[in-house]
Amino acid sequence: MARWAWRWALGVLLLGCWAPGRLPALSASEIMARSAEAMARMRSAHFVLERTGAPDYLDAARTMMLQRVEGDVVNPDAMQGVVRVFSLGVVTELRIVRLGDRTWIALAGVERWEELTPERGVVMDPRWFFDAERGVPALMARAPLRVIGQEKLEGVMTYHLQGELESGPLEEWSVGMIAGRLRVDMWVEGGTFRIRRARLVELGSDPRDPTVWELTLSDFDRPIEIRPPIPPSAMGPASESPKSKPRALLR
Repeated sequence: MARWAWRWALGVLLLGCWAPGRLPALSASEIMARSAEAMARMRSAHFVLERTGAPDYLDAARTMMLQRVEGDVVNPDAMQGVVRVFSLGVVTELRIVRLGDRTWIALAGVERWEELTPERGVVMDPRWFFDAERGVPALMARAPLRVIGQEKLEGVMTYHLQGELESGPLEEWSVGMIAGRLRVDMWVEGGTFRIRRARLVELGSDPRDPTVWELTLSDFDRPIEIRPPIPPSAMGPASESPKSKPRALLR
């Protein structure tokens, strides 16, 4: 009877110490390895990429600054969205569609699309969301991150990881916009191991107003079909007057 009472008391004590909603304790390397696999299997996602900090210009004339990109990516290499840039005191929004190595742009609200040739510029490569060898998840899996806690993010329990790394392939994927050494905060969803949010701070930027990139992912694996905005029969060479259009995300 006394032995049973001790077991009962111990069970009550353990139950009282258990925190519902807590995730299993895993190492950062295990979390990010699983995340790389989960992101490579991801079929689609909605994303918001925001940049804050000191001005960084997209064009040689130093007139255009990127503020935000929001849209959808579909594995392996498709993307559609709206780019918001600040130019000469005016906020301009551009629609973009990228399929493989081809990109089309149009002013938001105007159904006048044209193909963006490599000579005029390029946009962010959607493969950086998925690529198993050089994409964001694979890069983070090799980074010296550490787990600093567990947090609820938009109603979902996540692992919060932190560390520093060189931009490496991120500089290529982002068309040179994300560069240098970075301080990284990563929130990885428990259970699915999908990346829900990543915050990158450029350590070489002005410490009084540092450059911060924040990527938020949601609405995973929705059935999304991204098509060229111009019918194939109507596709011809891009305009011969590249200066007539805003040069969003150009380098």
